[in-house]
Amino acid sequence: MAYTNPNIATSGATFANLQAGGLSNLLERLITVNGAATAAPTAAPTLAESGSGGTLPAATYYVVVTETNGVGETTASPASTGQAITLGEDLVVTFPTLKTGNTARNTYVGTASTGPFTLAATGTTAATLTISAPLPSGSYAVGPPTMNSTGFTSVDANGITLNFVESNIRAAERGNLQDVYRNAAQTLDAWLRGDPVSSAGIIAKMHHAHTAFAVITQAFADAGTLIDANAGSFHSSTSGGVGTVSSTVRTWP
Repeated sequence: MAYTNPNIATSGATFANLQAGGLSNLLERLITVNGAATAAPTAAPTLAESGSGGTLPAATYYVVVTETNGVGETTASPASTGQAITLGEDLVVTFPTLKTGNTARNTYVGTASTGPFTLAATGTTAATLTISAPLPSGSYAVGPPTMNSTGFTSVDANGITLNFVESNIRAAERGNLQDVYRNAAQTLDAWLRGDPVSSAGIIAKMHHAHTAFAVITQAFADAGTLIDANAGSFHSSTSGGVGTVSSTVRTWP
């Protein structure tokens, strides 16, 4: 499974936004800018045969493709038309153009147009992919997802809303960022001990935490850029009353 980094856009905040709400304002804007799910591919990949010397069994193959944005994975594209492969030939997959916001593709292969489809390759950024080895089988066979998990919130097959990423980001606003780290670290530790935790589940957990920290990092980057461009200037300020008090304050135009 090729791990992909989250693709986080800047908040687009102005200095006035920063003045109005500080980092919390930037975090909320980043949630708005980045939180929507990306689109699943709507065009089918195309297939061809090529080469010799591979070990892919002879069959007619069909392919569906999902796309990833570093937060999660879309649902599958329509199935390709079938491509007959004789023993020794390779299956060449040509992908449709990535949808906006997506950065890589996962490829699922089957021997019927309606599936089942098995994950054959992940994290592909090139326009084509060559498959020359037999597909995974048994417990290693993974099918395409039934839920688009590329947004900060998503809805599973049972209609339950999942908001792991968004809740992790807001934990930072509440001063509970350590909980996000601790939860991800404990889950990883369980996997490393050999507990029956799926690799896909661990990767999803890493994506949730990674995305939250990436958004927080972007908030600091946006704040730093705005501060650098709006340094303001120091002025003396005098308050009256019983005793006159002078102080130095920073002001902006």
